[in-house]
Amino acid sequence: MSSLAESLYLDSVRNPESSCADPDDSDSDRVVNQSPDLQESSNDEYTGTPTKNNTTTIYSTPTSRSEPNSSLSHRARNELWKLCHKIYGDCLCLVTLRDSALILQIAHVIQRRSKSDDFTLYEYCLGLEYRHFHVDSRRNMFYLSPDWHAYFDRNGWFLLPDMHTLEEVNGHVTAVIESRKNPTSNVSKSFRSKWRLKTKTQYTLISISCSDPFFRRSIAHQYPYLDLPLLECHVAPPFTVINAGPKCERDQIDQIVLRRYPQQTEGSTMESDAKELKQRLTLLCDAWDLFMDPDVRAAAKAWEKSETGGKRKREQSDAGQTDGRSTRSKTRSGHGGNRKRKRSPNSSGATLTEHAVSHLEKRQKADNWETSIRHWVAESTRASSLDPSLPLDFTSILACTTVDSITNV
Repeated sequence: MSSLAESLYLDSVRNPESSCADPDDSDSDRVVNQSPDLQESSNDEYTGTPTKNNTTTIYSTPTSRSEPNSSLSHRARNELWKLCHKIYGDCLCLVTLRDSALILQIAHVIQRRSKSDDFTLYEYCLGLEYRHFHVDSRRNMFYLSPDWHAYFDRNGWFLLPDMHTLEEVNGHVTAVIESRKNPTSNVSKSFRSKWRLKTKTQYTLISISCSDPFFRRSIAHQYPYLDLPLLECHVAPPFTVINAGPKCERDQIDQIVLRRYPQQTEGSTMESDAKELKQRLTLLCDAWDLFMDPDVRAAAKAWEKSETGGKRKREQSDAGQTDGRSTRSKTRSGHGGNRKRKRSPNSSGATLTEHAVSHLEKRQKADNWETSIRHWVAESTRASSLDPSLPLDFTSILACTTVDSITNV
């Protein structure tokens, strides 16, 4: 390990959230060796949080992008941890196969610090719905040791799919861009079905500026790593194309091929491998050029405006309905609130509400109680001086009533 790699490794030990010298420019997260017992979907980005009933809400496509300056959520870490244990048997560095007993970091293929316009462009070209690409998707994350992660984020190397996979990515992006011109097309739904979450793709490690020797298990590998086997990873091939495109400029293809195969002789295996690599790198650049086409970028920007405009109109419509209800309520309040309704001339007792009926029953019970008191007073006192029609005066009643009369009653 070089002195640079050692310093980066020590920095990562001191600060697990960063594998680079500048923590603000990092795209890393440390492994968390914990995982809740969550349900999984074979086609989802990551699962939701458990509910009180121990069930889990499955999100096939998270509806919001990650904030570039926010830390990776505990849920996203756990879901990646669980996925890697399920399909690899453990959390391993993709390059060195270091296991989770050592310090590993989570690398993002499409990095979290990407601009919002870039995310919109990727959604447009890959056939995803607006704001439905999530940078913390498990399709976009994998484990690396700190030194290899630092080189990856600094454009030191990239993952190159095989020729067939590159043709698939190229064809898919081309078809989606054409389908965007035809609103009735339904190509956008094929992305996740074409590249499923648990499918592993074979990649070739192409080094640009990384030349450190390393051990993969017990085997030493020297630059340019020709004896390094193909790397199997679950990340989506279109994301690796987006990552590798800016790292491999078209005018650098011959230089990259020559560094990897410096001693080519006519008719040799190395010459054949060099030609095949050049074809793959050329196809990679062709696919990346689809994203970088000025017309496509302008169309993606217009698509974003149409999507945000439609959302704004729906929000205004919902707000208008709410304001209308509020206005009608205020109008009633301005006219005295809940006014009593006038009876129509033909209305009868049958049309009374339950509240009105209850009120009348209470009044009737009160009248009967008062009448009973008056009769009791008249019979007890036998005093003709008390007029039953006068208001009841309990003081005078008690004065005229004997104890025996009260007792008899």
